[in-house]
Amino acid sequence: MKKSIVDVHLKKLERELAERILLLCAFVGSCFGNGIGGFGNRLLESINNTDIDIHYDYDLIDLSKYSIGRNLPFFYEYAYHARCIQGIIWDSWASEIFQEFLDLTGTDAILSSGANFPDWWTEDDIHSGLRDMMKRCHARYRLDFEEEVSIADITLLTNMNEKSVRNALRDEGENKLQSFNSEQIKSTEAIRWMRGRKGGFRETTFIAFDKDELPEILRYIEIAPFIKERLEKLCDHSVGSFRYADAAELLGYSREQIWSILDNVDNLPIKDTHRIAKVINVDPVWFTKQVFTAFFPEQMEMILFKKEIEYKIFTDEQEKPFIEVNLTEKGIKNGYIDLPEKLSKFFPNDCFGDRAADKQGNPIELRFGNEVRNTDMRVKSSITISPRARFGGYFNKVINAKPGDTLRIIKVDDRVFEIKHNPSL
Repeated sequence: MKKSIVDVHLKKLERELAERILLLCAFVGSCFGNGIGGFGNRLLESINNTDIDIHYDYDLIDLSKYSIGRNLPFFYEYAYHARCIQGIIWDSWASEIFQEFLDLTGTDAILSSGANFPDWWTEDDIHSGLRDMMKRCHARYRLDFEEEVSIADITLLTNMNEKSVRNALRDEGENKLQSFNSEQIKSTEAIRWMRGRKGGFRETTFIAFDKDELPEILRYIEIAPFIKERLEKLCDHSVGSFRYADAAELLGYSREQIWSILDNVDNLPIKDTHRIAKVINVDPVWFTKQVFTAFFPEQMEMILFKKEIEYKIFTDEQEKPFIEVNLTEKGIKNGYIDLPEKLSKFFPNDCFGDRAADKQGNPIELRFGNEVRNTDMRVKSSITISPRARFGGYFNKVINAKPGDTLRIIKVDDRVFEIKHNPSL
């Protein structure tokens, strides 16, 4: 679940989560094992025959193996980027499981299992990035799905101080924040007032899958809502009181099994991706790729980039550092250049943005042929980055690119890069 340097904050959250997992396993090892971590290690698929060390082994944790790790990017985007997937059932994955995991791993008994207390721990976990994230998740959830929010919720959602928010209760006209007990505000009123503030408030963007056009990428948290949306659109709902009965029959599933998949994507049978794709009427190759990438990101990176992209920094002063990428048929057709996330350090730290058009990084300059393009770098997934600009005209009309051709991206200056085309033989 590692992401590029586009967001240092997310990396800190990933580290804290990995440390909490290690501490919990160290505690279990101390209670039931021989006291040096062997029993706790057996709880971790990602560590083999290694003593648990809170200071050195957190980077050995593959968060993609655990549901709390796979869900972390969704919590993060909801809390800090105001993006929500329609169809998510809040109680099953946030207020119960993840929050209780934080409560459990914040106790003195668990924390004392490490050699020293981690940097993020203080009394009541006040410096825990994960706790701050979940407070913001809960505040946004109350705004989006409940009738009332609190002064504390508005403070988090606007990044204002509490005194400034309370002062608005005594203001006049449109600037007045209407409250019915000086603590609780109707959600509709809170949204109205926050829209007028300069600064940090962003209304939630709800991501739906009700259009015929397939999304470019499905993340782990999006797979079950995507399947459900397709079933709603395509399947017969008239068989008794059981929705999706025809889909269950086609797949040979019981009603309990199909509902378990929609409730928890971990229950999706990997071997059935081809059959499920046919039932929901999508390309089986595309759907299988999405599922496997979500469940096995590191393994899929090796498959997708099996022709290893070389990253060479030359010691000869006359040479320039460069990376190379092999063009694919799909990339040529759609005009994009995909690179593995591990090459993100080749580009400036601040040039990265996410998939949303309103969250862009600072541009870099790309020179190719007789053209110059200013663009940021887009984080497409946990394993892929790409220039946001498209190069369809250059690929298809200028150089007549073919699958297997190589592009060399040469660093000319800190923010200037030149693209050279090398045709395959």
